[in-house]
Parts: sequence; structure tokens; C-alpha cells
Amino acid sequence: MAQPTTVAEPRSESASLAQHARALTGLLREEFEVPFTFFDGGNGALVSAPSAERAALALLDVETEVVRQVAADGRARVARLPDGDYRVLLALAVGGRPALVAAARISAVAAEGPKGAVEQARLQKWLQAFSDRLQLADHPARRRAEEYSAQATAAWEVVLTLNQVIRRLRIHKDPERNLRRLLEATHDLVKAQAVVWIPAAAEAPVVMHGETLLTPGDARQLATLLGRSPGAQPGAPLLLNQLQGTSWGGRYPAITALLGFQLTESGIAGWVVAVNKQGGGEFRRSDAAAMTPIVALLELYARSSGRYQELKDLLVGLTRSLTSALDAKDPYTYGHSERVGRIAVELGRELGLNEDELGDIYLAGLLHDVGKIGIRDTVLGKVGPLTPEEFEHIKQHVTIGYTILSGLRQIRNLLPGVLYHHERYDGKGYPDGLAGEAIPMMARILAVADAYDAMSTNRPYRDAMACRRVEEILAEGAGQQWDARIVEAFARCRHKIHAIRQRGVGDSLRLAIDGALRSVAYTPDSATLP
Repeated sequence: MAQPTTVAEPRSESASLAQHARALTGLLREEFEVPFTFFDGGNGALVSAPSAERAALALLDVETEVVRQVAADGRARVARLPDGDYRVLLALAVGGRPALVAAARISAVAAEGPKGAVEQARLQKWLQAFSDRLQLADHPARRRAEEYSAQATAAWEVVLTLNQVIRRLRIHKDPERNLRRLLEATHDLVKAQAVVWIPAAAEAPVVMHGETLLTPGDARQLATLLGRSPGAQPGAPLLLNQLQGTSWGGRYPAITALLGFQLTESGIAGWVVAVNKQGGGEFRRSDAAAMTPIVALLELYARSSGRYQELKDLLVGLTRSLTSALDAKDPYTYGHSERVGRIAVELGRELGLNEDELGDIYLAGLLHDVGKIGIRDTVLGKVGPLTPEEFEHIKQHVTIGYTILSGLRQIRNLLPGVLYHHERYDGKGYPDGLAGEAIPMMARILAVADAYDAMSTNRPYRDAMACRRVEEILAEGAGQQWDARIVEAFARCRHKIHAIRQRGVGDSLRLAIDGALRSVAYTPDSATLP
């Protein structure tokens, strides 16, 4: 007989498993009306047991190997004990995998024999169904958390990569080096084995980054084939996975998967193609989304305009789109950051700020709530009032946002707006309790813009307020919660601000790029600000 589970050595994460065991104790007792003992499914160690059960634990005769088997296959076990009762074991999911095994003694009703066998089979089905329900309930929550985390991480990888590329690009100097930097950024974002720029102009060179999987001649033939594909559309991603076994695979044996974009400039400018996912996987839509901003910059390169201002404006548009994508995580605040940036610009104009200051305050408005990436979704979407602990948690978004952006040297001048937009003029705000003129002007302007948009839109805990009521609240708080001079500026330009709210914002990435690159009336001055 294997060693009893009670003598096995516990793993280092046993404290975490014990917490999960305590959380599941009530569910099991409610379902089966008996106390359960919990074991570590990895090594069979005892995690927790009711005090009344510890003395009788040996009578359950639970062997380490049996515990491991239940955790491994997820199948419940029911066995007759010598005194006629049943010993039951079932696997319980923690973080999407069976990490705990619960054991208990359940009294038998039927005697051993045919009726006992039927009773045992029914108990087996009951236990398995309960285990399966818990596992199904555990998976969606885990997937949502993983998806939100992955989305936030991917979005900020794009933002940071764009920032690095923009800082290094000198569009009017050394065009090939600029092109190689863009291909390198694409390579890093989508984790491809190679990224290839295939220009339509025969005299322009094919440029590759990563492994040499194609000759220049093969690359040009590939571009021709891609252009004939049914799904090929300018500006839209073309995903072609599992090429081996097709006619293309025979022509290009080293290629298993492709992700391509067709670039346009008075016709077809060329193709940028990511070749083979690292590790042998497939390209996904998330790879296409990550690649889209870089493709937009490649289009800008293809235009060869030499206008640095266009590149800067494109970064503004991409930042706005990415911020809107993050806002979309919470449907109640979708477009909030974009609106705050536009409202802050109107307030700044009314206060006489210059164009550079207006550009800064717009970007600060886009980024002011970026720290909410680190706030729990249950708190962001809570319908009822926040508890003190939840309010302290949500207050951390200003410092989280500051930390995220503090490493980006080019936008350090925006950090006061991100960190201090929840300070109050009377000193009762957070995070540092600044008061009056000690609060940076950018933060004081954003505080009014943020408050107006928050009050005039629907939130989980209340409906949108009427504009007249919002104006009354701002006026009542002038000199206490908000700078009176900025509230007065709001009153003077309130019709422009109301129009921003009524139009709605949150342009898609494509529209942002089109506005920056394709507008006939485009000028650097008009594109700098909304």
C-alpha cells in the first residue's frame, strides 16, 4: 500500500491552495452536507481538514497515488469502506487546472449488492457533475482575466514600440535605415522569423529583416501571387496559414505561414509581409492588429514626403486610437479619454494657451486614465457604491499611469496631468493632497474636463446627468474642488464642449490614419489638434 497522504511533504504554494480550499469548503458542504478534507493534487500532501475529521482521517485510507490519479484525469472516485460507508474523491479546478482533490465520507443508504452498486454509480455521477460545473465556472473568469491582461500588454507593446521607432526615425535622412527600423519593429511585435518589404517599383530594392527565407526574385513573385489572392485589399491584412501541402507550399518550401499588407500610394506601393511565426505557430488577428500601426508608418515612408510633422501627427492619431481601444474594455467609459483630451484643448484655448501647450494637454488627456489598466475589472464595472478598500484601489490608477509613462522621455512633460488630475483645489484630492496653484495648470484643466465628461455620460452606478445640472455642480465646486478660473473658462466655451459630447469620438485606427495621411485639406497645423 502506498504511503498515506497525511505524511507527504507540502509544496511551497500550499498556502495558496489552502485559501482555495477554504473558499470551496462551503460549496461542498452545501452540495453534499458532509465535511471535506483537501489534498494537494500534485504531491498528495494534506492541505486542510475539519478538526473533527483529522483523528479519523486514516480511516479514509486515501493513498498518495490515488490523489495524484484523481488530479491527473479529473475523474471522481467512489469506493466502499470496510464499515459500509463510501469514500469519495473529486478533483477541483484552481486557475483552470485540477490542483486540489477533496475527500469525504458519505453514509450509504443501500446495502452492498445490486442496489448498492446503483447507489454507488449515482453518487459517482453526482460527484463528477459537480466537479465539471466548478471547472466550467472557473474557466471563463480565468480566460477573461488572461484576455484583458494580454490585450493591455499587447496594446502597450505597440505604444512603446511606436514611441521607440518615432524617436529613432529621421524620415528626411537615410531612408533605407528608416525602413529597416520599421521592419525590425514589425519583426519584434508579431514574432515572425522574417519581415520583407517588397516594393512595386522594379528599381526599388527588396529589404528583409530576420532570417533569409526568400531571394529578392522569389519575394517579387510572392508579391504578385499575393496581389491575385481573393482576400487581397489595400490596407487590410491578408492571413495565409498552413501553406505546406498547397501549390504555394511547393513553390516556397521554407514558408509555412504569411501575414501581409498591401500598401498604396497612387496605386500599389508594395507589400510588407511577415513570414513564419516563431515557434511554428500561426499568425492571428491580434498579430495583424499589432502590425497595423507599423504598416501605417510604412505607408508614410512610401510617400517619402520628408515631413516630420506628419509623422508626429500620425503618432498622435495612433495614440488616440489605442487609448480608445483601452477605453473599450469598459463600455461605460468608451471614448472617455478622447473626449477629455478634446475638452481640455477647448478649455486651454479659452485660457490663452499656445499651440505647443494645447498639443501637450491633448495628449495628456488621451493618456490620463491609462493607469486603469492595473485596476480590477470588478471595481471598474461595479454597479453599487465602492467600499473603502475598493476606493483606495481605484485611486491607485494615477500612480500606475505615472509609472507606466515615466520611462518615456519624450512625454515626461505630460506626467503632471496624468498624476495630478484628481487633486482638488482645496487640497482634499489625491495622490499628494496638493492645493491651489501648487497643482500644475495642466492637471487643473484636465480635472474639469474629466469631471464634466464623467458626469455627462452613463456609468454603471448612475445615468448621465443633464448638461444644466453638470454646469451647476461645476459652478458650486469652483474654488473648492476645481480652479474657479478654469470653471469660468468652461462657462464661456460650454457650447463647444457640449458639441464635443454630442458628436462622440473614439475613431477607429483606420479613420485616424486616413485623417492624418489622406485628407486633401491636411496641414501640419490642422492635424496637430482635433
